[in-house]
Amino acid sequence: MSFINPLFLIGLAAAALPVLYHLVRRMRAKQVPFSSLMFLKATPKERIRRRRLRDRLLMAVRCAIFGLLALAFARPFLPPESLPFIAERTDQSVVLLVDNSFSMQVGERFEAARSEVRRRLEAAGPRDEFAVVAFSDAAQPLSLLSDDATLHQAAARRLSPGYRTTDFFRALQMAEELLQDARHAQRQVVLISDFQQAGWGGPFEDWKLTPGVEFIPVSVADGAVDNGYVAAFELSQKRVGGQVALRFDARMAPGANDSRSARLIIDGAALDEKPPSAQRVTFQQVAPRAGVFQGEVSMTEDALPADDRHYFTYTVQNRPALLVVDENGRGAFFLRAALDLGEAARYAFSSGGRSRLGPAALRQHGVVFLVDPSPLSEREVQMLRAYVEDGGSLIVSFGPNAELASASRLLQALDVGRAEAVVDARAVQNTEAIVGEVDLRHPVFSAFGSSGSGAIFRPRFRHYVRVAPDSATVVPARFDTGDPFLVEKALGKGKMLVYPSTLHTAWTDFPVNELYVPFLYQLVAHALSGVLQQQVFTVGEVILLKGRPGEVWDVRTPDDRVYKVDINEDGRGFFRDTDMPGHYAAANRSQRFLFSVNVDFRESDLAQRDVEEAYAAVVPPRQD
Repeated sequence: MSFINPLFLIGLAAAALPVLYHLVRRMRAKQVPFSSLMFLKATPKERIRRRRLRDRLLMAVRCAIFGLLALAFARPFLPPESLPFIAERTDQSVVLLVDNSFSMQVGERFEAARSEVRRRLEAAGPRDEFAVVAFSDAAQPLSLLSDDATLHQAAARRLSPGYRTTDFFRALQMAEELLQDARHAQRQVVLISDFQQAGWGGPFEDWKLTPGVEFIPVSVADGAVDNGYVAAFELSQKRVGGQVALRFDARMAPGANDSRSARLIIDGAALDEKPPSAQRVTFQQVAPRAGVFQGEVSMTEDALPADDRHYFTYTVQNRPALLVVDENGRGAFFLRAALDLGEAARYAFSSGGRSRLGPAALRQHGVVFLVDPSPLSEREVQMLRAYVEDGGSLIVSFGPNAELASASRLLQALDVGRAEAVVDARAVQNTEAIVGEVDLRHPVFSAFGSSGSGAIFRPRFRHYVRVAPDSATVVPARFDTGDPFLVEKALGKGKMLVYPSTLHTAWTDFPVNELYVPFLYQLVAHALSGVLQQQVFTVGEVILLKGRPGEVWDVRTPDDRVYKVDINEDGRGFFRDTDMPGHYAAANRSQRFLFSVNVDFRESDLAQRDVEEAYAAVVPPRQD
């Protein structure tokens, strides 16, 4: 035994005070004269013995009180080495990894995880150091390694489940990095999770936890859960005369409750409901007007309500407008025959000469065809560049009436390349040129992959303009001579496309081929694809907002929080707080952008990995 204040042991001498007092105050018998003792009764010897025993016990108690007081002030303790039957406790450095992904919202999983964190913090030794890390698809340290228990308890109170996916690899990597600064030799990583199978990816095949670090998996899963959710969704629009028909297709993953109905809600109004039946549900509606709409397909809620809804935002436009600038009119004739179908037309068609090249006229059209371009002024060139940068699409084609030097200046001004010369295919290879190489993954040509072997190679080209593209351009197709058949360049918000032959029959028989009309529709659809901005995202995605440098966007989230997004000098701003599913609204002084965010359906699959399998995936095998 040892003492913290051994000087107080001197006080043990006080235990002798009752004895000294007894000796000093010891009573002596006095002789008293008395007439007769015949009437007095003698005290029994048993009573005298009992009284002596009581007096001795009382004196012992008094001595013990003084002795215990002295020992209490001396503060005795037993060193660990004096207790071989008790294991010596070693100070530890511990990283607590707490899963706060979407799947942890099932039942009491997250509350069980929080309780486990509190239990381990309360059981910690005075010198143990902890770090608390919350993780989903990214890891966020709520407290760094320290022995400040108050700090870690506050971090535990801030824990809450989110809507993101699970990634165990990133969390374990962060834990390993934090333990590099650990003070103690005994290091632990405690992983508290439901061990969702989807979170264990390929990196674990080539990575293991550092040898010597103890890995403790703690599962809070309360058994298997059969969760239903909206697994896929597709919205398609089709123009029928003057109306736009909408089709909403949803695929439901079945859960334990197979009797759930599905509803279609647009702008807060329930428009249709399907009874419980198949896993695929289709709703059909007619757009009441042009505009931007927000809606959802939902089914009856289960253990995870957030994935029982799929939110979407879509835009219904008036017919996109096409402008054909053609001084000669031959190309406009073929384009009109293919694209201008009256009330049933997909696009609003107009044509004219160079007089149509005004800023106001250009802004009214989504796509401009520049056919057989005649000499263009510098002002017209800059006007066309501004049109493309602001989101328009320009398609340039050539012909006998094209002024090659002027067209080349236009291509260079739009960073596409150079128009070098008119090529006579027969002079180059003794035969007419055909399309010799095509990337069928490109949107313009993807529809031709199933149209029959070699169908795209049938049209013949007698002449074309050799275009030398810049390095930043895309060439999805080439002639069999090796020269580009189509050149594409993204510029600002818009696109520039160069088709180096004629859209009429002067240089090719393509306009009388059965592939001409499908090619034009694919070309125009691709040119317009950048006009409609993506409006449906997944939780955690970054949203790109465009504007003038210095502008500020206000973004309102589904829970009515408002964030500010500054537009940088490149004209771009980034909104990153898409942590909640639902409808969002972004606005600045002149623009408004609506979009929707959904949980990743992969996180809705609640299949779990065994704790033993997780341990084997993380801990390196023992080297005996």
